[in-house]
Amino acid sequence: MLVGIILKIISEYAYVYFENKLYECKTIGKLRHQKQSPITGDYVRFEILDETNLKGSILEIKKRTNELYRPRIANVDQVVIITSVKEPDFNSFTLNKYLAFIEFVNIKPVLAFTKVDLLKKDSKVWEIANDYKKIGYEIFLINNMVETNKEWKAFLKILESKVSVFTGQTGAGKSTTLNHIIPTALEKTQEISKALNRGKHTTTKNELFIYKKALIGDTPGFSSFNFKSIEQSELAQSYAFFAKHINDCKFNNCLHFRETPGCAIKKLVENKEFPLFIYEDYLKMQNEILDLERKKKN
Repeated sequence: MLVGIILKIISEYAYVYFENKLYECKTIGKLRHQKQSPITGDYVRFEILDETNLKGSILEIKKRTNELYRPRIANVDQVVIITSVKEPDFNSFTLNKYLAFIEFVNIKPVLAFTKVDLLKKDSKVWEIANDYKKIGYEIFLINNMVETNKEWKAFLKILESKVSVFTGQTGAGKSTTLNHIIPTALEKTQEISKALNRGKHTTTKNELFIYKKALIGDTPGFSSFNFKSIEQSELAQSYAFFAKHINDCKFNNCLHFRETPGCAIKKLVENKEFPLFIYEDYLKMQNEILDLERKKKN
């Protein structure tokens, strides 16, 4: 039984990576009738129909360990959130929103702060980055001159043998970072699309690139993230730190508001064991969900 992983989907074709080869495959009719559609990152059982031209057929889609939506990528080991600290300035709300959604679907986040060479020594951002580290997040401080950045090798090491997805707001340095890791990735993608005579409109925006023995997903970012798909109670347990202390709260359905009696999270913030700025962003998210619910009722 041959089992490969889908690196990308173009039109009705899924490109399955198996033993250093990429097979162009269609799903069998049985799967289509069962309305089972493969997505990037799926592990699939397939058969080779034409070894010379690398053609195949997908027979089965394996059970997914997790799934990201918009963009849809399955079986992700970690999401690398690329965050600019300068040009554009650091935006805590965007980063904390990403963290909430990523941890909500039980995927490990990795924080990569870019353009740190543009920061002044007395910038508050250094302290902010360290605050994330204190509460358990894996962080990397990457400058624009990667050759002189001691953390760059450590950053590359955490990508080894994993399926990683890169995301980040526009201008954060995601493309620059990816180009340093896989310089020819984007060029190859364009060449393949041209060779197949398929325009950009038929190509999904999520694709896994081969990096040594690892895979890296390049996504357009989670700009489509909104709070329509998450409830207040779910957000209250989204952060790993919150989930860890949820049983310490007086009420099982605690939403961790400032006015909530017996809230363990509120006490941890007051004792400076959890960063105030993340907590304030969390409250802002809760208010956005509440506003959406009010609009639905009106």
